[in-house]
Amino acid sequence: MKSNKLKIKLLKQEKNYLELLLTGTEPAFVNALRRTVLAEVPVMAIDEVIFYENTSPLFDEYLAHRLALIPLTTDLKMYRIPKDGKEESHTSSVTLTIDEIGPKMVYSSALHTNDPKVKPVSGKIPIVELLDGQRLRLEAKAILGKGENHVKWQAGNASYKMLPVLEVDGKIENAKELVKICPKKALGLKKGTLVLEKPWECTMCMHCVDESKHLKISQDRTSFVFKLETNGSLSAMETLEKALEIIRNRNKIMKEELGAAKIKNK
Repeated sequence: MKSNKLKIKLLKQEKNYLELLLTGTEPAFVNALRRTVLAEVPVMAIDEVIFYENTSPLFDEYLAHRLALIPLTTDLKMYRIPKDGKEESHTSSVTLTIDEIGPKMVYSSALHTNDPKVKPVSGKIPIVELLDGQRLRLEAKAILGKGENHVKWQAGNASYKMLPVLEVDGKIENAKELVKICPKKALGLKKGTLVLEKPWECTMCMHCVDESKHLKISQDRTSFVFKLETNGSLSAMETLEKALEIIRNRNKIMKEELGAAKIKNK
């Protein structure tokens, strides 16, 4: 019988990518974590743009949209989400400016910020190409926001799948051949027996099942492969930690509200 205690195994980690094996949990928790990453972890993004001069081939609105979707590095310790549309001085917004004259391609590196901690994740994102004599001069304001309000504030993408389980109900004559045909190299041999050596790699393509009537692949509803990738505004680990903090605070608030409502266990 499997333990109900949550266990985590690190499968892969890069600055902006994280892949974990979660065991001893439920779909509801993993999905809540996924949805929190998508909708509630705050990041910085350009929200308002003032154009002082724009003789480029693109309309102001088109350029404003492009600027809003440029990922910005985020300092969650310094900035706060404006409450009720009211800013709290320097803790609410960052100013970025562009002043460029053609001929040239204007890249995100042309955005000059008043806070070095909040800047484009990459300086190689194209904004607009200026021809000879054309000019782009603007001032943009970036604020902290959440993905539930606009995709420009989405901290990252997260997904999960239940862990595949290999069931063998007979002797496998072509075990070595099945190991070779697995496209993800998830199958292996253990003491001559076919096993799912790397279940987190299995995509349930069913190639092995098609080749043997003694094989069946099911899913473990208590184990999950969780993947998280960010655009660089926050690192993958920062995003995960913030999502867990949000979930923990939400549970704390609900517990306090239950106490205030004087709901008792009868």
